[in-house]
Amino acid sequence: MFRKLLPKETLYFESFREMVEHLSEMADLALKLFSADKFDKSIILDIKPIEKRCDEITKKIFKRLNQTYITPFDREDIFNLIKRLDDIGDILYAAVIRVELFNRKEKIKYADDIVAIIVKQLDALEIALRDLKVRHINECKAVKDLETEVDSIYHQAIKELFLEEKDAIELIKKKEILSILEDASDKCQSAANVILAIFIKNA
Repeated sequence: MFRKLLPKETLYFESFREMVEHLSEMADLALKLFSADKFDKSIILDIKPIEKRCDEITKKIFKRLNQTYITPFDREDIFNLIKRLDDIGDILYAAVIRVELFNRKEKIKYADDIVAIIVKQLDALEIALRDLKVRHINECKAVKDLETEVDSIYHQAIKELFLEEKDAIELIKKKEILSILEDASDKCQSAANVILAIFIKNA
């Protein structure tokens, strides 16, 4: 009976890695979507099932937390980490679905630049999550540096948007999509912060 309460550490790590792999796939597809001169809305159909798989992994980890007495590190940190990762998927999907909701047809300036950096952030998170060892602390710091880069691009994008876009409705739609993408980068940083907290507690 007691053996059933013992944690299978690899299951958490495998789930984290699987989650980031799905997020990276979503980001790659989002980059393809936002990089094209004309939006290919079929890409949105490819992203939806990946986002659903992320939700399934999140539920699986929550269920596992409720069924295990001992965890490889703080239960709260596991919860916070998977929640932050799930948020990234939700926000990326929220950005791409607005292409369809807003009936966007043409490229939004700077959106692809932001998503390209999110791809790099997820690459760094994937390395950090391989075994959650302190030797990957530089990857977490890289996520923060990349988030700062996104902030600069976002501010420039909004500045130019208000200078150049004369249609108020179009301005609102573009700004909302850019803001959501910037938020996805912020969530990558939040995930990196949780990983850093795990490093510090378990050093």
